Amino acid sequence: MGFTELEAAGKKALEQFPVVKRSAKRVYQVASVVTNREKVKAEGDITRVSPNDNYEYFYGYYDKSPWDITDRYMICVRVKQAYKSVAPAEPGIVCLIDTQNKNKLIKIGTTHSWNVQQSCMAQWLGPDFKSRIIYNDYREGHYCSVIYNVAEMAEERVFPLPVYDVAKDGSFALSLDFNRLHRMRPGYGYSNQPDRSKGLLCPDKTCIWKLDLSTGKVEKLFKYTDFAAFEPDETMNGAEHKVNHLMISPNGKRFMVLHRWFDKGRKHTRLVTVNVDKTEMYNLSDDVFVSHCYWKNDEEILSFLRKKETGDHYYLMKDKTQEYKLFWPELNTDGHCSYSPDGKFIITDTYPNRKRIASVYLCTEEDNRSRRIARVFSPFKYDNDCRCDLHPRWNHTGDKVCIDSVHEKKRGLYVIDIKNINNGNKTTVNGPLVSIVVPCYNAENYILETLNSIESQIYKSIEVLCIDDGSEDSTWDKLTEWSKSTMLKHKIIRQKNKGVSSARNKGIELATGKYLMFLDADDVYREDMVSSLVYAVNEKGTDTAYCLLKRKKELVFSYTRNISLKMQTQSEAMHNLLYRMSEISFDCYIYDMDLIRKLDLKFQQNAKYGEDREFNWKYLTNCDNIAFIDNSLYYYRVNDASATKKRPTWDKTDLLEAVKRIEEYLMEHECSFYHEFQSYMLSRATWTVAKTFALGKQKELFKRLIKTYDVKTHMKAMAKDRNKLVSFSSRLYLIAPMLFYKVISKSGDIKKF
Repeated sequence: MGFTELEAAGKKALEQFPVVKRSAKRVYQVASVVTNREKVKAEGDITRVSPNDNYEYFYGYYDKSPWDITDRYMICVRVKQAYKSVAPAEPGIVCLIDTQNKNKLIKIGTTHSWNVQQSCMAQWLGPDFKSRIIYNDYREGHYCSVIYNVAEMAEERVFPLPVYDVAKDGSFALSLDFNRLHRMRPGYGYSNQPDRSKGLLCPDKTCIWKLDLSTGKVEKLFKYTDFAAFEPDETMNGAEHKVNHLMISPNGKRFMVLHRWFDKGRKHTRLVTVNVDKTEMYNLSDDVFVSHCYWKNDEEILSFLRKKETGDHYYLMKDKTQEYKLFWPELNTDGHCSYSPDGKFIITDTYPNRKRIASVYLCTEEDNRSRRIARVFSPFKYDNDCRCDLHPRWNHTGDKVCIDSVHEKKRGLYVIDIKNINNGNKTTVNGPLVSIVVPCYNAENYILETLNSIESQIYKSIEVLCIDDGSEDSTWDKLTEWSKSTMLKHKIIRQKNKGVSSARNKGIELATGKYLMFLDADDVYREDMVSSLVYAVNEKGTDTAYCLLKRKKELVFSYTRNISLKMQTQSEAMHNLLYRMSEISFDCYIYDMDLIRKLDLKFQQNAKYGEDREFNWKYLTNCDNIAFIDNSLYYYRVNDASATKKRPTWDKTDLLEAVKRIEEYLMEHECSFYHEFQSYMLSRATWTVAKTFALGKQKELFKRLIKTYDVKTHMKAMAKDRNKLVSFSSRLYLIAPMLFYKVISKSGDIKKF
């Protein structure tokens, strides 16, 4: 169970005890922030557009755009502070930001009814979305909504009802009970009046109204009792009811509403859709939990919700049916989702995690992928009901997203430029031919995904060399199938099982490219990996370039277009390779074929472990200028069926022999890094082999290792290691070798070491 699942379980367990839940959350997050080594303030192409003065600025909810149809003017609300109260008594100033005039601030009105989550519901009125704005206010003891004419810079009309959502054609709006909502869901209603329905569990009173924006006519649509009487659930008995999150369909004929009730501290939510004329009410999702929703079109709704069979995820549902499809399973935390104007992309966010970092994700349905494009830190004073949700919102062109953020210690409006991120505007790159060697052995479960990651590269001058090393499953059949459909230059070779070194050497032999790369048959490249590495060596004139890897796919495809390129000396690159072994493998490098041929560099035949490191170190020994891309572009899959995860055999000591050969090579070539390598690597490798035998409960191999190699000397060196677990376990060995064996063999989790 990962952190996300643990957090979800904790939330569920404490749901009935909100005070305890908040206290536990605060302690948990404080501890996480204090112990977190990664200090993130803001990451991504994020630009502040609101003023940097003594006020706070924000827009509000996620299902509306702050931009007018020209994408020039942006609505925002200016307030004195937005972290002490969810609906402060101080008025807010409704403003426009002129993005084509140095972000000049234009005041257009004042609101006395606003909250920290949805502001005053200020939004551009359709159908033109440029001439009029509507927002909520409180005047003469009553809630109201105000239409402001932007062309005339004056109020045009005041209605006797606040609005929640407005039809796209601007003909009508829906409203709800903001007083009850404020009491039962602080931060979403208004505090100007007391809730006169307090004490009534399910009031026989109106909860949703329709407001005609041409005539001003108000029509009562539904009461709380109407929802309670519709397909009632036994948990509704004795429960307190409310409604929230009204959203009108694009054609204005239907709307959705969240019907929520509280039964002995437990919250139940269902998603209900209904025609505006009050007909065809439908219970679309009723598995206890429903959160943020969005109309994709008139017939489909995207929402983060719970399905009993598959859990809490994003689901695309067909209205008035029980048809649905799960998307982006890696995004298993709640967020505010919406579609781009052309419907090709989805933007969503997360709440601050245990490290107080919130993220923005760009998603696509076609390939079911999510990519993180930004993340920001949220100070503790913006928490719980007064938190600042990012609420990402599209502009009308679909190339920018606006968020509210507090990473600069107060609320502000920020814009994320995504035109160079999304696939629809992705530039194809060509250049020198890159040969990519893919050794395969019994890889039927992953090989097509691996090859697809090569197909998806924005760099297209690629040659793929797949070497099937005697697979006994359907790997060869899948390679043959792929070969018939790919447009890439490629070769697929089948050979008797000779080991991965033989397969890679065969790939080197067949390669015709200027550059060479490697990709294991169960791993994945990010789409910009090849282009980034080629740029580094070809444009910067380096001998090689390398990036980082991650063992969690979502961390690789947490996309940011800001590639961090650093020039390094040989010693600096070797230092990374030595001390950041978990983040860098030989697959992360791009190699020059001319240099490989000159060195006659090949992988050690019949070696099952360490042969990749040996190749890497020998190549790097002959490089002077290196480019380091400080981004994770390679997804290293932790595959239980791989050679590194099988029950250990004596072959594991191949690693030690490989390290010895590297030492000899560095010494022979008078490498300045030799002494540092010699003082660390063999000791660390010896510890690794000893640990592997212990974890695998291979006592005889462990004893044989002690007899064959000077393990004690290497454990003395590792007792001083910066890694506390390595240091601690090495000291156990020095006390008694079998103590080391017993402690590690019982730990049962390689990740702990």
